[in-house]
Amino acid sequence: MRKSSFWIGISFIFVILCFVASFPVLDIGNFYSHLHSFSYDVRNHNRDDAQKGLENLKGDYNVFSSWKLQYFADRYLFDKTYRYEAAVSILNENYEKAENEDLKNREDDYYTSYMLGIAKFKVLHLAFQQAKAKKDKKQMTVILGLILEEVRLNFEKCVKEGPGPAGNFNCSFDYDLTSDPKSALKALMSQKPKQKFILGLPDNQDKDPGNKKPSGKKPDKKGPPQLSPGEKKEASQGGAKKVG
Repeated sequence: MRKSSFWIGISFIFVILCFVASFPVLDIGNFYSHLHSFSYDVRNHNRDDAQKGLENLKGDYNVFSSWKLQYFADRYLFDKTYRYEAAVSILNENYEKAENEDLKNREDDYYTSYMLGIAKFKVLHLAFQQAKAKKDKKQMTVILGLILEEVRLNFEKCVKEGPGPAGNFNCSFDYDLTSDPKSALKALMSQKPKQKFILGLPDNQDKDPGNKKPSGKKPDKKGPPQLSPGEKKEASQGGAKKVG
């Protein structure tokens, strides 16, 4: 009788523990659902939805903190939060924040370097347009030099360490563009170049191969990623080959 009572007690404790553990597991599922939706909205330039998605992710972090799982969340789930912050800043055209706050001292992987290259180019493009309005050719030359010497290096890192043109055409295209003085100047001269970039989940974690939008929304059509809408594909050939 005592043994029976003992095992009943153990079983009861086990059931309670499983019940308690089910809540964090459910929260993890919610986190990945929010991350997938956020990734899609950034990928398709849905500014308002991406902003809401970022707030949802911050809410998920608070939930894990309330479960005393902050260390787990910091290490395994939210270790790339700065990317999400930078993506929203870029969508909101707050490029200086993306460069100087969100991605500051964060050039630890090819994707971060790629986003930083976008932010740098956008900031320099605005400065170039201001110098152009003032007919300050000296300053325009300096800015072009920064594109060729600094911004190019960010895209070069993406080409060298990334999946290559087949996996991320943007890196190769933008590297070619910022490596060629004529193409870079043409992009800077453009009034408002449009940069399409893909956030996606890093390291092939995005398990939605068809780019299906959450909640039954139709996927948007994609065009070739470009720094400038007026750019020809003259700059798009051989990005990976140039780097070796």
